[in-house]
Amino acid sequence: MQDHYKTLGLLSIADDVVIKAAYKALAQKYHPDKYKGDSRHALKVMANLNAAYAALRTKALRHEYDEKLSAYANKNTNDTPPTKKEMHKGLVQKIKKNVLDEMGVITLFEELFNCEVKVHTGWMNSYNTVIEKNKVTLDFVGLKTKIIDHLEN
Repeated sequence: MQDHYKTLGLLSIADDVVIKAAYKALAQKYHPDKYKGDSRHALKVMANLNAAYAALRTKALRHEYDEKLSAYANKNTNDTPPTKKEMHKGLVQKIKKNVLDEMGVITLFEELFNCEVKVHTGWMNSYNTVIEKNKVTLDFVGLKTKIIDHLEN
């Protein structure tokens, strides 16, 4: 049985918003019209991403999938739940390794902070947004740092 959480780079206790953001970011990266590598690879990855998101997109579907996965893996229900940092480890690693492109990072930022990011293009892009009624200007590293801090805390 395919582990859809691994496909999205997440642990099984990921929040709904994180699942959606991970799917959107990876779908943007591997969309066959945008992927610069082998189109067959992109199609395969997109098929896996679509299957994963279809199984995890709602709480009811996730619950059903989790039961099937648990039965398949014979999980011990007495395991201690992972911390939030452990839960988002896969996504944080992808951000740190620059697996997500600029649009993926912006999409994830907007989903996590429930805001709109405006891109100011130039030699180095800057990004303006409003977080908790405060205007914020960040560079690309700043965007990634805020996401990582949010996911780990």
